[in-house]
Amino acid sequence: MFTIDATENDQGKILFKVVRSYLNNVPNSRVEKIFRLKDIKVNGKRNVDKDTPVMAGDQIIIYGIENPKVRNAYQPVEIKFNVIYEDDNILIIDKPTGIVMHGEPNSLDNQVLRYLKFVQKDSFIPSSIGRIDKFVSGLVCYAKNYKTLRELKTEKNIEKIYTYKADILVPEKHTVNFYHEYNPIKQRAILYKEKKPDTKVASTILWDEGNYHYAQLLTGRKHQIRVTLSKLGFPIYGDKYYGGKNAKQIYLHSYMLKFKGLNQDLEYLNKQVFISKPKW
Repeated sequence: MFTIDATENDQGKILFKVVRSYLNNVPNSRVEKIFRLKDIKVNGKRNVDKDTPVMAGDQIIIYGIENPKVRNAYQPVEIKFNVIYEDDNILIIDKPTGIVMHGEPNSLDNQVLRYLKFVQKDSFIPSSIGRIDKFVSGLVCYAKNYKTLRELKTEKNIEKIYTYKADILVPEKHTVNFYHEYNPIKQRAILYKEKKPDTKVASTILWDEGNYHYAQLLTGRKHQIRVTLSKLGFPIYGDKYYGGKNAKQIYLHSYMLKFKGLNQDLEYLNKQVFISKPKW
């Protein structure tokens, strides 16, 4: 028997996802079987739907399972990022180029877990609000609790501005709209002027200030800035995927984060601006 006492980080999630998070070393088919055989009780009731929302304070008892091993604890990886800002709700870091967000032992996610000395106690794991490509440097924001993650996940409350190097002149701000498609096999994005099946709008604001080029994402498509500039005929320096000039790196940097429209516990972040200047 395994007992879960739901926390605020579990609240609002459906029961199946909460159970799956706690039993992260148990095969998915076994978790499905727990619900099918009704080997689970919530607050003393056995007949529960797996899509039931969990509330903080709920007691979930799972039969036929002993205490599972915790998989999501920090590993002794090397921390290569700099901390820009941290409080109880968020962590903003400056990611160097060449670090993948997840899926590798020394990924940024694993580095963050080590920095936070994280050991999983409920269904929540610190998670990034959006991602940047492996060879893109700059600001990345992590939520340190589920309530913050849920508030920020739509990214409508975060203004993101990038800086880059390319042979383009944009004296005045203007918005560029294309239809975006990503091929996961070729790991390339394609843009179209007209809508096609399975495409989504990719909107980007471009402008120059002084000697710097800037791009603001209005949508969050894969490789959006990189493929947009390539489509316009001005690929980013070092971006061989999209026809950029040879360079020692991809000259694209997550330069600024600004919060807006946040309510209640996160209202204090509104209008705060966080900046990371590129090292080039």
